Amino acid sequence: MLRQWCATLVLTLVAVLAVTACAYYDQDAPVRGEPAPDPEPTGALYSRVMHAGGDSAPRSSVSVYLYDTENDIKAVTATMSLGFFCVLPGPFCPRAVSAEPDERGLWSLPEDEVGDASAGLQATATLHVDDAVFGPSTVLTLPASDPASGTDGPRRVPDLVYWEPELAVTGNETGKEGLLQVSWPAATGVPAGKKVTYTVVSASTVEGTTAEPRPLSRPTSGTAARVDARVYADAPSELMVVAQTTTRIDGERVDAIYRSAGVPPPADLTPPSRGAECLAEDKASGRLVQAVSPCPITDGDVEWDTSGVRLPTDCVPEAAGASVGPPDDASSPEPSARCAAPERPRVCVVLPEPREVSLVVLRTPFSPSELTVELLDAERRAVRSGAVDGDAFEEVYPVRFQRPAEAGVVCVRDAYGSVSGLSEISVW
Repeated sequence: MLRQWCATLVLTLVAVLAVTACAYYDQDAPVRGEPAPDPEPTGALYSRVMHAGGDSAPRSSVSVYLYDTENDIKAVTATMSLGFFCVLPGPFCPRAVSAEPDERGLWSLPEDEVGDASAGLQATATLHVDDAVFGPSTVLTLPASDPASGTDGPRRVPDLVYWEPELAVTGNETGKEGLLQVSWPAATGVPAGKKVTYTVVSASTVEGTTAEPRPLSRPTSGTAARVDARVYADAPSELMVVAQTTTRIDGERVDAIYRSAGVPPPADLTPPSRGAECLAEDKASGRLVQAVSPCPITDGDVEWDTSGVRLPTDCVPEAAGASVGPPDDASSPEPSARCAAPERPRVCVVLPEPREVSLVVLRTPFSPSELTVELLDAERRAVRSGAVDGDAFEEVYPVRFQRPAEAGVVCVRDAYGSVSGLSEISVW
């Protein structure tokens, strides 16, 4: 049940973040405007976006996605496979329609952009603030209008109201690295039912990333949670709290998701493996040999380094290519013939000193299938191992050890015979 809830939440957040990236807003508009007036019926859909106190929120982007059973299945399939609604607009991947609120926070969409305004819909508003990459966001999901209601004319979408709690992020009482206490006030001033559940999530703020937002806590009805923020310690990220509820607005059943603005985690979350040296296995001898320095997978740069973890004896493809003659020189071999990619069944990180290891975080833009994390002691004997689990394109793959083991070297082994494509390994 928890896994299903988290999967639904992640899919919704992926859609929200992607739709937000595709939406438009007035960058010069104030974050908080005058009290929002009641909107006049216009277009096919209309509403207003506002703060909980009633002030308008002109610097917002609004997106509306109208769905039916067929389109909803297409959208979920596209989200799971691509991570974005906006990548392939059209029949395969239905596209949200964007509206730009005016200076009073009012917005509407014309009929020629919307189509059937009586269909079920999901309306998303995001406030673009100055001090966070992820501003507060509100998502309302409504069923199709009841034909028996006899309502004609433009359809009124419920007010899109922001929940803007102040999050408190502190170190845990235990003092363990990366374990944080996050607390927040209850969701008030926004449409909410009797039951509201809260989840702490983290999302990367690295531009161009396709990594999904990751739930860091179990859903709770309380207003505090202990979370492990080490998974995102290597890349700039923000913590947020997501409130989910179901309520009735003007007689309609409405599912509401309110996401707080993002806050950065404490800046001292540096893995002990940062800057550690690397080893690579020479397939011919089976020995672990010191690799080139600095090691590209422990430097905190989460961009994929195409050179990978090399041994000093490996040739550099770029250098080999530079020495190749012109295309009409038939005697010159191709670069691939001069510099064949060596096979490295394992790449390893040598910790500055042996330590109890409970978590290893891998980053790769590729599928982690067939990868295994191995913990080696000071004599380089395997003492614990764990398979890397996750779907392709998640980018971030944590491997947890419920029984921590003391290790001096941490390796990643590929069952296919060659580890490649790792962008970072963090050992905790």
